[in-house]
Amino acid sequence: MIEARLVWDLWRRILTNDALADAARQPSFDFASLGLTPDETAILADYASTPAATDQTIFMYRSGLVRNALSALRLVPLTNRLLYASGLDADQVARDFTASIDYRDDGPNLWRLAGAFVAYLANLPEFAEEPTRAALSIELSAVALIRRLGELPPASWPDDEALQRPSSEGSNRYIASRAATVASTACDLTPWIENPFSFDSDGALDAVESHWVIYLPNADAAPAYAEVSARAARAFTRLAAPKSAAQLAAETGLAVADAMEVIESFADLGVVTIAG
Repeated sequence: MIEARLVWDLWRRILTNDALADAARQPSFDFASLGLTPDETAILADYASTPAATDQTIFMYRSGLVRNALSALRLVPLTNRLLYASGLDADQVARDFTASIDYRDDGPNLWRLAGAFVAYLANLPEFAEEPTRAALSIELSAVALIRRLGELPPASWPDDEALQRPSSEGSNRYIASRAATVASTACDLTPWIENPFSFDSDGALDAVESHWVIYLPNADAAPAYAEVSARAARAFTRLAAPKSAAQLAAETGLAVADAMEVIESFADLGVVTIAG
């Protein structure tokens, strides 16, 4: 008697393996050529004895993954709009993507799926030019931030901290929120970020290096973006560890007053707070 667990395990392999799926659709296939055990060969032959039903079930499973991938991409609106504006068949791209990750079912982990889809698109020639590459890059940074926070939420969120004003007292030290990160792009994405669902993907953008703080205001919010200067971006990365305004100034080459101004601007967003 063949164990039920073996049947289940092989069926999962059939769903995610093109060679096994093709064999399961052909009653006359040479199953022994696949290098399976005798029990696995018998199971596969049994599935192939009803090819129409087997093919329909495989189709439904994989179609569900395609729908999930396209749904996950809506979490990253810049990339989603660029896909549909690219002239490519979005459904076919999603099918190719799901095949590229071996038909992995991420279940409710939509941010993981979204990140994988964006990374896949970033390797396609249709997405290789600026500003498309910049848009995908900044959304990959946002996805990475959200996934980190999903694994370990911060003790407080920027919305909780935004009303707490920093003090100019030299003894205070400041630290960047774990709910924020900084990213740079080779062009100014402001028009797209301000209108993520309906921006003009053919519109020209300024080819100037830009810097962004990406943050989650609270646990239920979508990623927010704030464009900052190059010096502010450098300062933010330095605040991964607690520092006083004087220490930050020494590390970044800023005057203490300028360092304090940068800290205050981040405090307005709630992404820099007084270290405990």
